[in-house]
Amino acid sequence: MILNRRKPTPSLLRLLSLVMILALATETWGGRIEFEESDTLPQVDNLLFGASQIGIVSQDGRWFALDRQTHQVHQVDAAQFAQRFPKPWPPQPYEIPQSGPRILRSSTGQEFQLTPAYCSEGAHIGHTLREHQRPFPSVLKHCTSVAALEILGAQVWLGTMQPYEGGEAEAEGVVVQAREKKQKLATITTKSGLTPGPVRMLREDPVTKTVWVATAQGLNQIDLQFRVRWAGYWYEDFGAASGRSETSLIATKKRSNAFAVLGRELGVQDWHAYREVVRSIPSALERWGDFTDFQGILYQAHMGGLDFPQDLNGLVPFVMQAAQSEDPTVHVFGLGNVCKLNDVRARAFLNTLATNTSLASYERDWIRNCLKR
Repeated sequence: MILNRRKPTPSLLRLLSLVMILALATETWGGRIEFEESDTLPQVDNLLFGASQIGIVSQDGRWFALDRQTHQVHQVDAAQFAQRFPKPWPPQPYEIPQSGPRILRSSTGQEFQLTPAYCSEGAHIGHTLREHQRPFPSVLKHCTSVAALEILGAQVWLGTMQPYEGGEAEAEGVVVQAREKKQKLATITTKSGLTPGPVRMLREDPVTKTVWVATAQGLNQIDLQFRVRWAGYWYEDFGAASGRSETSLIATKKRSNAFAVLGRELGVQDWHAYREVVRSIPSALERWGDFTDFQGILYQAHMGGLDFPQDLNGLVPFVMQAAQSEDPTVHVFGLGNVCKLNDVRARAFLNTLATNTSLASYERDWIRNCLKR
């Protein structure tokens, strides 16, 4: 879901998902943040370090375990994750209060106060970073902002991004500077081998004495000589054995399978039946505007005011099932997309839902408005 490029924590995301109906129903393209392919990738919220595995907490509520030796990543449920990485966990890396500066924390709990930069729509506001209420001598460019930080001795590692009207963009990568003075020590960017996108997370690995960096598109391990030792790109596709959607980290950038992503977001239960429907979708839909590889279908699913072509009506049972899910995120995503399907089954489903007294009032209002289209 696309609320804010600096996503809220998973618990807050679940609460906010209850009001996403209103956003999904918006009949405009420019009234909300544009969907990007990286929105469906795991956006790392925290990293936990074990002797043989690294725990990855994604902002959308997914949990992963990365094997240190093979770099294979496996999605696990909450109970499995808690068993592999028992609490107490290190401090939450960031905090976004309702008002005032954001809080950025190192793995040892040291706090910095951030007022983000914003250089868009005619604004030219630089970031401010403070430690213990004192201005921090940042070496970053005026329009660069900070999304994450880590402290290693006398060094401060800054993960950067650049906010703009539609979200957040890549900025200066990782910048390492002296803690006590305005001195840049290193810059680590895509030219150094870093995966693209704004930086989401920085954490020192106490086992290997390296630094792990999460960007919007992947995960990186950097040594203390500022070299990228390993980089993996997030990729989602149907598993060869399971037939289900599976997420992995691969050596080279590759576009995820749009239908594997869509199936996961719809909470598909019968993956065999779902894949049979996917196989029947005509290749003519592979391109839509500037989108290729069926990515336009994901764009349509995430943006308001866009209807699906009738060639996608085979997805109707899966979208209706999602709309009835007990998972609030899946429920909202499914309900927001039923209205985009030009199919008598979808309309009959909405007519039935309109009489459901257990739905929230704004959901019933949205359904009635949908039926008027």
